[in-house]
This record gives sequence, structure tokens and C-alpha cells, in this order.
Amino acid sequence: MTIAVAGASLVVFFERQVLRYVEQDLNIHWTELAAAFGTEGAAGLSQKLTDPRYHQPYGGAYWQVSEGGHPLMRSRSLWDKELPLARSRDGTERDKAFETDGPDGSELYVIEREVSVDGEQGPRRVSLAVALDHGQVVELRQAFGWDVTRVLIPIATVLVLFAWLQLTLGLRPLRAVGHELNAVQTGQIRRMTQRFPNEVAPLVDSINKLLDRQEDLVRKARDRAGALAHGLKTPLTILGGEMRRLEQAGLQDAAGCMQEQLDLIYTHVEREVARARTSGASVGCGAYTQVDQTIARLLRLMQHMPRGDRLIWQTSIPADLAVDMDPHDFGEVMGNLLDNARKWAKTCVNVQVERLGDKARIGVEDDGPGFSFNAHGKRPERGVPGRSEPGSSGLGLGIVEDILAEYGTSVEIEGEGHCRIVFDIPLCRPGQVQDAAKSALQLSS
Repeated sequence: MTIAVAGASLVVFFERQVLRYVEQDLNIHWTELAAAFGTEGAAGLSQKLTDPRYHQPYGGAYWQVSEGGHPLMRSRSLWDKELPLARSRDGTERDKAFETDGPDGSELYVIEREVSVDGEQGPRRVSLAVALDHGQVVELRQAFGWDVTRVLIPIATVLVLFAWLQLTLGLRPLRAVGHELNAVQTGQIRRMTQRFPNEVAPLVDSINKLLDRQEDLVRKARDRAGALAHGLKTPLTILGGEMRRLEQAGLQDAAGCMQEQLDLIYTHVEREVARARTSGASVGCGAYTQVDQTIARLLRLMQHMPRGDRLIWQTSIPADLAVDMDPHDFGEVMGNLLDNARKWAKTCVNVQVERLGDKARIGVEDDGPGFSFNAHGKRPERGVPGRSEPGSSGLGLGIVEDILAEYGTSVEIEGEGHCRIVFDIPLCRPGQVQDAAKSALQLSS
């Protein structure tokens, strides 16, 4: 755009300079005409004018002598035409050139001035006019425009090329920052470790500090959530004892009301603690989980819990399968699902893990009663009253849903004659385990 404006401006300035030259040339021609007419007057010109175009029909140069609005004589180049007389103009404009229509559809640049000559009956006012065809100026302007275009096109090409190179090379560090951020977001690396130019390095350091701060906040939130859960156990235990004393004192209604409120408190506390542990967690910052090791550890824990040693625990897990999920979050999900199966299973629990493209499908199935799907969008409830532990109905599944929502997935429940809960989670990308180990080593060093 700048080159185009510059080119157009050059053409306009060139035309102005040419018109100034034409006006100077017209002044010379008018002076010559006045000198030739001044000695002879109306009888004719005392000498032949030097410009040969005056003698060629429509030659591009013209002159005319008029008196009282009527031509007295004119150049042969006008042939059978006449120059239009100038309209009345101010004194400041009277001596300047003006444009008018000429013979053969041309446009003329004219200078017309009045002179006083002696006549038989006294002085006479005669108008002398000389004109040049404006088409010559147009031709010069067009030729100059093409010359300017031929010069400016290579200049514009070079400028565009250098601008493209400048943008490409100048923005390359920012594109590298974008790639590194995407790698952090998708979990390929934990921090931005690539070396950047000095202009971009402070930005990268600030981003890494922000990531460190975010991870520290998440860790503190989880620690505080755990501390809150432990801190509330003692008051809830004391209130439970008070509830039992009310039952022993025969105050069944008060005890039932207290038990109901304790169950609500327990449910809300556990739910909010679980949310605090997962909310804001870094879903993809290089964290991964070895599925077989984590599930094996959880199964050993389940076997030490009530009814856990009487159940048959079966697993079908591919070796060395890792998922793109924080170990703590994966442990929370699987722990709640396995604990739910422990409470309701009759004889056995089956854990199945299979690969589905770039995801792992994980299912926990038991032979206990299924879920009853309530109306009005409520969470399904499982089994029959009296089997589950107090305050646990639907809580574990709610925690599982909250955690999986952080990873953009959800659970699928099958509950006809048995119970099967399934969810999908992305697998680790190739090399993610090694990259995470390298990033951890670099951060520690």
C-alpha cells in the first residue's frame, strides 16, 4: 500500500512539473506571437512563427487573435475550428494558463491575454491566445507512470521479501514458546526447558514461575483438604457418640434427626474435600500413572478392609500400560470404584483394562445388585438399604465424576443384574514417561 501511494504521488508531482514547463513554453509562444502581431496589427503577422506545428492541421500547437469576441486570424493548425474564448476571470487568474476543449476532441492548455494596438480610429483591445494539446502531457504522465511501476515493483518485491523474512525470523522464538506451552499443556514436558533468545527468556522464566506457583497452590490445596478431612473426624466421632447416647436414653426421634444431619455433614465434607483435591489440578503437565502397579496396590488395601478378604479379586491389565493422569487422581477414582464394589459384591470383583486406540478403557465389575436410575436427573442409587456404610450412598460415584470431569471424560454405568462402571482415559504419548523423568531430573538439578 505504501509503495502504491508513493508511486501515485510521484506521478502526480511529475504531472505538476510538466504542466509548469508547458505553461512556461506557452508564455514563450505568446511573447513570440505578440511580437509578430504588434508591428503589423490587423494586417497580419510581421514574421512567421517558429513552431512548425502551427502550419500542420491539428498539429497540437495553435494560436488565435480575436477582437470583440470574434476571431481576426488564427493558425493553420486550427483548420476550420476556432479557439473558445476565455470566460471573464479575476486579475490574479487572468495571466495564468487554463484548460479548454480544442479541435478534433482534444483538450488544450491555453494562455490568453489582451494587448492594445493602434488603429485608424484609435487604440484597440485585441486578445492573443496560444494553446498546446494537453494530450502530450497525458502521454508523458502515462509513460512516466509505467517507468515508475517498473522501478517500484522490484522494490516492493524486495521489501515484501525482507518483511516476510523479518516476521518469520522475528516470530520464530514466539512460535517456539507456543510449541513449548502446548507440550506442557499436553503433558509431554513439565516445564519449558528450551533455550530462548534474551528478548524472550524473561517471558519463559515468568511462565515457568507461574507453573511452579500453580503446582504449589494445587499441592497446598490438597494438603489442606486432607487436613480438613482429618480435623473433622474427631468432631464427627464425638457427635456420633452423643447420638448413640440419645438412642440409649430413649430419644429415638432426636437421635434419628442427629444421624440424618451427621450423614449430610459427612457427605458434604467428603464431596468438597474431594473437589478441593482435584480442582485446579494440572491435568497434563507430564504426570502419568502405571495402571497395573496402582491397581495392585489398591487391591492389597481392599483385602484388608471389611469383607475384602472374602471376595475374589480378578484383574485383566496389560503390562506396562500407563495413562495420562495424575497418580493421586487415578488412585482416588479407582479407590472409590473398588471400594464401592467391595461394599456391594456378593462373591467376586473383576477389573478389566484394555487399549482402545489412544485411550485405555477401564472397567470395574462385580456381581452385586445394580443401580436404580431415578427420575429428575438424580444420580442413580445402588442396591438395597442396610448394605452400604452410613453416609456413603452415591458419594464415591460423585467424587469419581468430579475427578474425571477434570480430564474431559465421564463414567458409563451398566446395572442390569450386576454392576459395571466403565470410563476412558487417554494413554501416555510415546516417550512421555521418559520426557517426564528427564524434566523431573532437570528441575531437581
